[in-house]
Amino acid sequence: MNFLRASLTFTKLEYKAFKYYPTSFALSVVQSFVNMSIWLFVSLFLKDYATSSLSGYNGDFVAYMVIGVVFYQNAEKMLTLPFQSLSKAFWDKRLEIYNTANYGIWAYITGRAIWVFGYNLIIQLGVLLFAIFVIGVQLNSQISIATAVLFYLLFLMTSFGIGLIGASSFFSLEVKQGREPITWITDILARLFSGVYYPIAVLPASLRFISYIVPHTYALKGIRLIMMNGYNLGNLEVFNAFIAMVVFSVATLTIGILMFNKSLEKAQRGNGIGIVV
Repeated sequence: MNFLRASLTFTKLEYKAFKYYPTSFALSVVQSFVNMSIWLFVSLFLKDYATSSLSGYNGDFVAYMVIGVVFYQNAEKMLTLPFQSLSKAFWDKRLEIYNTANYGIWAYITGRAIWVFGYNLIIQLGVLLFAIFVIGVQLNSQISIATAVLFYLLFLMTSFGIGLIGASSFFSLEVKQGREPITWITDILARLFSGVYYPIAVLPASLRFISYIVPHTYALKGIRLIMMNGYNLGNLEVFNAFIAMVVFSVATLTIGILMFNKSLEKAQRGNGIGIVV
């Protein structure tokens, strides 16, 4: 409970900062709508051609594309959040202060994660509702909301875990600016091989195996089967994707926490975790 209170303190700080810059929220909303609209028009253009590759999803390429883009966006934010949080606190010369406080850096990153999740969830829901009620994207009427939420949370937890692994390079590899290699590679593989924008079936057979090592593949497959076909955990494909996501989330979070703590210990044994003047 003390850790949660400490984390929520940082969430409140993010909210207070947000109130001073409401324009950034408006721009984020516009950007999300523009991004979704671009891929929506692409899906409408390719709809007739792509339908043959989507037999497992009721053949609706427009819904396939919208779900992939909308759900991927928030997961991508969680993927990059640990490193960006560490970098921001480091260059603002606040990282050492956080490290001396109770729960310190972990409360800071967790608090920011809570804020980013809530902030982007509002945008995400808005875009999804717009796609359904304004554009007319068709989803199944028998969606298992609980199962969809479960998949989505596992997706975010896995992305956050990979993000922690990437953030460990901040001190272990001395990558303190720009983009670190772990999440960069994950992002590239996810965009190309997980079916965010197009079905895996269109990939060359010699490259398709890469899809099965990318967690996004299982998360998006499960979410799409739930929202487009009305399936739940009683369906074998959904259940297998669920088991894969449980394994990925537990593994990435465990490895991420261990690697992140190791990198902090290494930094403290060296020049410390703050800027050396």
